[in-house]
This record gives sequence, structure tokens and C-alpha cells, in this order.
Amino acid sequence: MRRRGFTLVEVMIALVVTGLVVSLAYATTQAGVDVEGRLLRHRDGEERAVAFRSLLTDALRHQVDGLRGGGAVFALADRVTATGASADSLHLVTRGVVAPLGASAAWDVSIWLAGDTLQLEGHPVDAASDAVPIRARLGGVQQFDVQVLGRGLAAAWQEQWPEPDLAPDAIALTVRHGDVAPLALVVRRGLERAP
Repeated sequence: MRRRGFTLVEVMIALVVTGLVVSLAYATTQAGVDVEGRLLRHRDGEERAVAFRSLLTDALRHQVDGLRGGGAVFALADRVTATGASADSLHLVTRGVVAPLGASAAWDVSIWLAGDTLQLEGHPVDAASDAVPIRARLGGVQQFDVQVLGRGLAAAWQEQWPEPDLAPDAIALTVRHGDVAPLALVVRRGLERAP
């Protein structure tokens, strides 16, 4: 009886088919890993944006009123970048109620756009305080525009704030972040309203 083995052609076809199946399985697995990584990065970015917005809102809602003729409590620099984008910077004194700002001590908070990163830094006004300075960053920002509502009934929205010793009644922020519609946030001292 004669034993018949596999021919060279049959072995080569089997190797090619096995290679195709392994390639398809690898590509499918890699696509799943890539999608999972993108979803994790997106979720992380969204969580950072929410945390940044919460910290920013707390600082703005609880800004110190100030006193005419007193020290500076609010400064707004309205500027435009070389590309024509709005890149305002804001400095204020606040008594936030949510950690890490806390409700007792006053904090100097600065917010500005550096390149494509919106930055928020806060330091306790009392240099002897043992509180840790705050630093928060939000990347991928193309625009940071600030308008303020002056004090009193006849007040109007404006791009400049001429009274650094007094806080405005309300602040309107526009932040363009990524490809989504810009975040428009209107914050009144003591109240928040998002249009």
C-alpha cells in the first residue's frame, strides 16, 4: 500500500490561508485596541474639561466684591493673537466654596490662554497660608474671550473693565475647545447661568 502525503502546492496553500486568517484576526484585534484607546483619551479629555469648568465657575461665582479705592480684585486684559483669535487674560480675587479653593481664605486666580492651552493658576492671598497653589490646564483651546457686565441697572456688556478695585456683576466666557461648539458660560456672582 502506498502512503500519500501532502504535495508542496497543498502545503503552500494551507500556509497562505493560515496567514490570511492570522492577519485578519490581528487587524481586528488591533482595531479594537485603537478604538478603546481613542475612547479612553476622549473620556479623559471630557472629564478634564468638566473639572476645569467646575473650578473656573466656582472661582468666578465667589469673586470678592472689592471696595472702591481699595486693592485690585479684578483685572481683564482684552487682546487678540496674531492669528486673529481672542486671547483674553483674567485676574481676580475669589473665595471659592468648593475644594480646593475653600470658603475661608481669599485666593488670587489668573486665567489666560497660552498657545492652545487655557491655564488657571491660584495662590492664597495670605502668604503664610499652608494651602497648596492650584494649577489647572485645558489643552486644545482655540479661543478664550471674556466680556463683563458693569455694575448697576444701566450696565452693559463690555470688553474692558476700568475699575480693578471692584468686581463686575457678571462675566461671560466663550471658550472654543476642539471641534465642538464653543462653550458659552455666563456667571453672576452667587449665581450661574449657562445659555
